Order: sequence, then C-alpha cells, then structure tokens
Amino acid sequence: MTNRDLARRLRETASLIELTGGNAFRARAFERAAGVIADLEEPAPQRLVDDTLTDLDGIGDGMAGHVGEMLAGPGDSFPQRDELLGEVPTGLLEVLRVQGLGTKKARRLWQELGVTSLDELEAAATAGRIQELSGFGEKTQANLLSGARRLKTYRTRRRLSDALAQAVPMLEALRTAEGIERAEAAGALRRHCETATRVALIATGAPRAAEDALAPWLSSEAGFEGPARGDQLAFEGTFADGFPFAVRLVPPERFGTDWWLMTGSEAHCAAFQEEHGVAEPHASETALYEAAGLPFIPPELREGRGELEAASEGALPALVEAGDLRGVLHNHSTYSDGSHTLREMAEAARARGLSYFGICDHSQSLRVAGGLSPKAVREQQREIEALNEDFSENGEAPFRVFSGIESDILKDGALDYEEDMLASFDFVVGSVHQGLSMTEAEATERIVRAIEHPHLRILGHATGRQLLSREGYPLRIERVIEACARHDVAIEFNANPRRLDLDWRHLRAATEAGVLVSINPDAHATDELDYMTRFGVPVARKGGLTAPQCLNAKSLDAFTAWIEQGEENGE
Repeated sequence: MTNRDLARRLRETASLIELTGGNAFRARAFERAAGVIADLEEPAPQRLVDDTLTDLDGIGDGMAGHVGEMLAGPGDSFPQRDELLGEVPTGLLEVLRVQGLGTKKARRLWQELGVTSLDELEAAATAGRIQELSGFGEKTQANLLSGARRLKTYRTRRRLSDALAQAVPMLEALRTAEGIERAEAAGALRRHCETATRVALIATGAPRAAEDALAPWLSSEAGFEGPARGDQLAFEGTFADGFPFAVRLVPPERFGTDWWLMTGSEAHCAAFQEEHGVAEPHASETALYEAAGLPFIPPELREGRGELEAASEGALPALVEAGDLRGVLHNHSTYSDGSHTLREMAEAARARGLSYFGICDHSQSLRVAGGLSPKAVREQQREIEALNEDFSENGEAPFRVFSGIESDILKDGALDYEEDMLASFDFVVGSVHQGLSMTEAEATERIVRAIEHPHLRILGHATGRQLLSREGYPLRIERVIEACARHDVAIEFNANPRRLDLDWRHLRAATEAGVLVSINPDAHATDELDYMTRFGVPVARKGGLTAPQCLNAKSLDAFTAWIEQGEENGE
C-alpha cells in the first residue's frame, strides 16, 4: 500500500466515526494521522519496519498498530474500520464523495430520508425531498442531484494514471512470461486519454503461457473466455475494485492490424476503413499504414479529428517529445505546501538533465496552502540568488532557478500581491483556487482580466477541473485563448494526473492562435517533477503540440529572452 492508500483508509475511518455518531476527538485523530502520512516523503510501511512511524507527531502506538494491520491483512483494512463499516450501509461512503456533502449532512440524509446510495440520493433530490430538510434548500438539493449524477458517470471510468497503475503489473507479468513473444497496452491507455473505461492489452505467444501469466487476475467466473474470433483468444475479467480488463492474444502475423484496431478510437478506425477498405492482416502498424499510402500516425492522434486527412496531405505535426523539454516551471516547495525544500526541488530538476527550474509557490491569499507573505517572498528570492551562485560555480552545465509565484486570481480578476511585489518575480503564473462557483460569463471575465494584467505570463490550470472529482468552471475558452494571444500570455498544460488542464481538445486552438503552451507538473515533491514527462507530454501530444509551440522546450537563453521581453512589455 502507498502512503496515499493508507491515508485514504484513515480518512474513511474518520468519516465512519462521524457517520455513526462516534467520538469527534477520535475522528479528528484519524483525520490528523491521515494528513501526516499523506505528507510523508518516505513510504510509511518502511517507517513501520524501522520502528520510526511513531516518531511522527500525530501517530501514536495505536495508530501505528492500525497501519500495521492494514499492511498485514488481506483486505487493506483493520478491525476497527471493519467494525464501523458494518454499522453503515455499504453505499454511504460513495454518497460522501458527492461534492459539498460532509459527514454531518450525509448522516442526516441517511437518518432522516433513508439515503444510503447514489441512486437513493438522486431519487430523493428528484422528488424534492431534500430541500424540505432544514439547512438544505433548493440550491443545495440541485447541487447534490448534479453531484450524484456526475459520480454515477465516474463509476465506470478511471484516471489515466490509475488505469496505468493497474495495467503495468499485468503487462510486466505477460512480458516476462516464457512463451509470450510480445505484450503491449492498447485502447485508451495507449492513446493517452485522460480517463479510461477499461484496461486493454494485446499479446502474442502461447495461450497457456498467457493464461498462467494472468492467473492472479483471473477468477473462475471471469477468465479464459475462449475464441473471440477464429484466431484470437480473449482473457477478460475485473480488478479487485471492479474495473474491467481485456487481454487479446493474437497471431504474430496480424499483431499490427489487431493492435491498430484495439488502439484507435471508433471514429479513427471507421474513417480509415471507409477510405481504404477493411484493414488486411499486417505484422506491424507501420505496414498497415504503408499499405494505405499513409505515414505512421502516432497513437495519441487516432481520435478521428482530421488526422487521416493530415496524414494523406503530409501535414502531420512533429509532436513534442519528452527529450525536447529543457526546463520545468510551476513547482512548489516547503515555502508553501510542498514536501521538499527549494534546493531539493531544484537539484532534482537538474539531475533530470534540465537547464532551468521555476519555483511558483502559492501566494499570500491562499492561506490553506501556506501562501507566501511578502517577507517570505523576499527570503525565498535571496535563497534563489544564493542557489544560482552555487550552480554557476560548480563547473557543470548551465542551470538557473527562476523566481516565480502562483498568484491567486482574485474574484475581481486582480492578481494577489501589490504591483511592486509582482514586479519582483521573474514570471507569474495566475490560477483560480477560490470562489470556483461561477457562471460562464463570470469565470471568463475574471480570467480575461487577469490575463490583461501586465505581470501575468502563464495562465495556470485554466478551467480548475479535477478529473473524476470536480468539473471545471464553465469558460468561453475562445475568449481566453484570444486574450492570451493578444497579451503574449502562455497557457499551462497542467500535467498533474488529477488535472490535465487545459483540456487537450483546446490545445490546438491555442497553438493555432500563436499561444505558447507550458507543460507544467505543478510538482509538490521531487518525484512529481516526472508528471511532466509521464503524463504531460503524452496527453499534450493528443492536442498536436510540437516542440516550437512549447514554452519549456525553449533553451535557457531563449526562455530568459522570453521573460525579459515580458518585463519590457510590462513596464
């Protein structure tokens, strides 16, 4: 179990205590322990082995014991949590996931209206029963109805990162099995869609070898299905959490064609076959496209959005690659809510072969994230100067730390901090974190005003969405893009796998308008710097992004010149 998994179980326990009317102090103890473990730099299981878990403030012997029980047990739980689970309906925890519904309100819905599932919540809201409860009202009822319906849709999907985490062990089991010649990801995972409805893999080799490799995932009810087609075998089932998987075993002489069929969207494959006929068996995808007189089309582009026409005209973009990136922007440190120090974050970026690092801790108005006071800003800028002196003296390749800030875009569109403080940064990322309930007109006006500010250089996570958790606020994205183009403001592609915002479908409109796109990890720890290459680059490629259109693919000198140009325009 990861620290995140452990923290989630502890938070659930805190909620269960409140739902069952338990001791509030006990619930807070679990909530506090969850926060401590979630923020740990090293794995909590290793701390337990080393007998240092109780050295952490908020983790006593009893809490450490619960962690040990979760790690030792077969179900990732512990007796106290199981006992509490037995006291509440099984669907109530899912009800708690509805945005804006805390444990107190969920308990009232359960006790007073008998709401124990998303379906029952939807029914109660549809019938108008929720607004009759004191403290709820018509608006709350409408929000809960919308939230319940959204979560029901989310049930069938997983974020790209989560689906990949489930797919990788299965893929490795196949690849290391004697008798399996090749195994690859297919479907939405290979196209790097931001969410997926299943894990799809394809392999070639001996059927018995595949069945043995997949044995840990196959049950007696959902396993070796037998022929799905004359020369194909299908292994289908679900993971422990109910998420489906499908593995196809195909002959090597048609691996390319079947891989193509399993990878491309329905629109891509249908358009191809309408133009070129039913795809003949090929051992490779390259051969399949060559037979149609087309160049190889990268999997990320196979969405039926004009890629076949571009390929036939020789107009496919040379998509950005991980190796094109030269710097990493929009990162956090212990100055605000990050897990690692500024030096540790900068050195981790340098160790990855990058030439520059932009620190963008939260600004003062975001107190919940430890936003920087003007005094803290000056302290950080002095440390940046010292770091840059150290980096320039060690004789290695040039490397520079830039002083940035993630300035909150306030409700009126102003940027956090006074003008003189904003002018002291090398660049400013502007993001909305508070007051997210806006109409399309309000959100658009707020963000356009921020873009018009002379010190804003990058618009951060433009829609504020969190995949399968929170819908973004509505925006007239064409107006936002037009404003960025007019004021030479780059748009962030936030590579945090929970965001992946701006939506890739809008990236092409941005680049066609001449707007630079910055692939930013929004890293709060050193390992999160890899979000940029693991998720940012692959998903940005879906939007047709090329290296010249990517801000942080610029060299150190070119990026410095871009900053200085902005400073001149802001004077």
